Amino acid sequence: MRIKHTLQLFTILILSLVLVACGNESTSDETGEGNGERKEEQTGGTLDVAYASEPDTLDIMGNASSPTRDIAWHIFETLVALDKDFAVKPMIAEDYSISDDQKVYTVNIREDVKFHDGSTVTAEDVLASLERWRLVSSVGKTASENIEEAIVVDDLTVEITLNQVYNGFLDDIAAPKTGLAIIPKEIAEEAGEKPLTPDQLIGTGPYQFENWERGKEIVLTKFDEYSQREEDWGGLTGKKEAILDQINFLIVKDPQVKLNGLKTDLYDYAQNIPTDLYEAIEATPNTNPVTYINGYSMLIPDKSEPPFDDLKVRQALNYALDKEEIAQSTYGNEEFYEMDGALFDPTQTELYSAEATDSYLATDKEKAKELLAESDYNGESVTIMYSNNNEAYKRISQVVQQQLEEVGFVVELEPYEWATYLEKWQDARNWDIVTIGYSTRFSPNELGFLVQDTGSSGWYNSERWSELMKKWGVATTSEERQEILTEMNQTVSEELPFLKVANETTLDIMSDEIQEYDAWIGPRFWNTRKN
Repeated sequence: MRIKHTLQLFTILILSLVLVACGNESTSDETGEGNGERKEEQTGGTLDVAYASEPDTLDIMGNASSPTRDIAWHIFETLVALDKDFAVKPMIAEDYSISDDQKVYTVNIREDVKFHDGSTVTAEDVLASLERWRLVSSVGKTASENIEEAIVVDDLTVEITLNQVYNGFLDDIAAPKTGLAIIPKEIAEEAGEKPLTPDQLIGTGPYQFENWERGKEIVLTKFDEYSQREEDWGGLTGKKEAILDQINFLIVKDPQVKLNGLKTDLYDYAQNIPTDLYEAIEATPNTNPVTYINGYSMLIPDKSEPPFDDLKVRQALNYALDKEEIAQSTYGNEEFYEMDGALFDPTQTELYSAEATDSYLATDKEKAKELLAESDYNGESVTIMYSNNNEAYKRISQVVQQQLEEVGFVVELEPYEWATYLEKWQDARNWDIVTIGYSTRFSPNELGFLVQDTGSSGWYNSERWSELMKKWGVATTSEERQEILTEMNQTVSEELPFLKVANETTLDIMSDEIQEYDAWIGPRFWNTRKN
């Protein structure tokens, strides 16, 4: 580690000797202890991240996958964002106000916020980004139903008028996935509903897109003109400092290769490690575990065609599954999973309700056989599709196959690389059940596995759920929201649009050369130093 010192200048020769000597001194001397010198904080360097799944796009506005999010949120920012406690705070916005009738949102933009192309964010950029968000984001499409109009008031002010009271609006534009990422007007209009191309990956974040070599690496570099906030809010807002010069996201799928690479200094950080390696990590010198809540794993049946368009078959599926066995076989260490049937995590106090989740662990093999016999299921093969980039998805699928075959299902497994998996997901002919994990969400609008009539939800179509979403949008008190959350749990229990396996705690690993790192709900490398 090269450390700078402030020394008296006697002669050029003496200065050179002192600097060399200081570079080899003990830790206490390096930090200036005992000699009155002050250490200058380490900056710069390259961080090599072993990344499990290559994203199919970095367009965070239109793609809700974690591989997209964890890289793209270094590049893009929203008007408002969530702090470390999941509260909405300004980001690109200087501030905002809401009219007395709760229908008009006036957003003031910070001065001189720079895009990576050197231009400055204006109200025109915000308006164009909003229009694209309404087209491509699942959250934006929901919010769009409540937007009457959006206008430019002046260069740094936007006014958005809703057609009714909709209290989830700020949550929607702050969504960590598919939120209102602000991009230049020209790019927003040119891209429209199409995913952003590499040359269109222009945001305002502390790091900028540099290069993408498919199958190998994605490179981000420090944005020298980043417009930094000063507040210590954490999460996705407040102070973000690009201390590192470069971040290399290297596509590495094998967990053992990741661990060995960290041991040999090939990587500084490795993402998504099987939890049964936890003890090996703890015993590895100079390597530290990183854990954070990461939503939950689930099975999504295709409800658009047989056999799972039949509720009785979905009920048989639910009774056939011993979810505790699945979780134990998948995660091993109980520190990394929790059996909980609610839609949100217990740490999200304003969103959490465990009421009406009694059927979550209702395993009954005989009942499953009875329901299957009463249903229209005729013994056709059921295809479970999963991404082979994720060890947990593989393990869940294998145990589920075994449990379903015990009650009379015929099951085939279809693994695919991540990008192919996402592509095939959108065609119901390719699968009957998808194994997937959805990372932590912060509003019912962000629950992509419940969005109506989409591949992500297995073509879920429910008037009952749609009505609950409308109620949620106008709810004003915690008591009202708790009642709605209970009704949501009940609806999911009875209609079975998906089957939750378990809450997940993700395990990453990092070198002890990384300092001041905070994972929050996923890898974030601003405010991070490397010795």
